[in-house]
Amino acid sequence: MKIGIAGIGGVGSNVARHLAQARVKDIRIVDFDNVEASNLNRQFYLFSQVGKKKTDSLEINLKEIFPGMTVEKIEKKIQPGDLAGLFSGCEIVVEGFDNKNLKKMIIEELAGTCRLLVSASGVAGENMDAVTIRKIGNCQIVGDFVSDQENYALFGPKIVMVASIMAGIVLKALKGWSK
Repeated sequence: MKIGIAGIGGVGSNVARHLAQARVKDIRIVDFDNVEASNLNRQFYLFSQVGKKKTDSLEINLKEIFPGMTVEKIEKKIQPGDLAGLFSGCEIVVEGFDNKNLKKMIIEELAGTCRLLVSASGVAGENMDAVTIRKIGNCQIVGDFVSDQENYALFGPKIVMVASIMAGIVLKALKGWSK
């Protein structure tokens, strides 16, 4: 079963890392950005990868963990109407955007499909105690639902914690679907 990841920054790159550690064999990653030094405190990249494409860098890092993983890379800035096509064939899609409008777009475009969508909302700030999971239709959303990065600083441990919970949701779904 193929897992899609839309956006491979702090949340998406760390979800992908956990999937590689769990030996998930097939993922599709979609992003358009390059690795930046200022993001290394919360994203699964190395200093030597600064300035390089996130898609290429993440593939290298994941295959260091699990060489048997197939990583399909799509380097693209996602636009409205793109999601169904970009994630065709993915039974589970992970949202890793840092933009609330893109988060809304992915939920709206993939709502009601047979896919499981795992999303994040409220991953900024240092308050890790308020992180919960909400289920809405085919979507499971992880976060504190209040801390927007426009109002709170990004805190690496909280972002990685949210990504870990999201990866756990994906792995539980894979286990349940393989019965």
